[in-house]
Amino acid sequence: MIDWSDNLELNLSIDDIKEKQPDFLEIDWDNPQIFENEKRYMILEIKGNNDPLGMNNFLVFIDNKYQGRFAHK
Repeated sequence: MIDWSDNLELNLSIDDIKEKQPDFLEIDWDNPQIFENEKRYMILEIKGNNDPLGMNNFLVFIDNKYQGRFAHK
């Protein structure tokens, strides 16, 4: 997931990212967290994930353009 999200081109549209979404990810496209012009879409499931910290991962868009991945506990 980290390799995939970190290697996406910046400024891609949400639709472009949806087309590139791998089968091993489930992303909550219907319920973004919205902060002014920023939207964060939570990655709900990463198949095969063994993250001992249980981090929450998000894809971040500003003005509907991809800006990268954000994670927090």
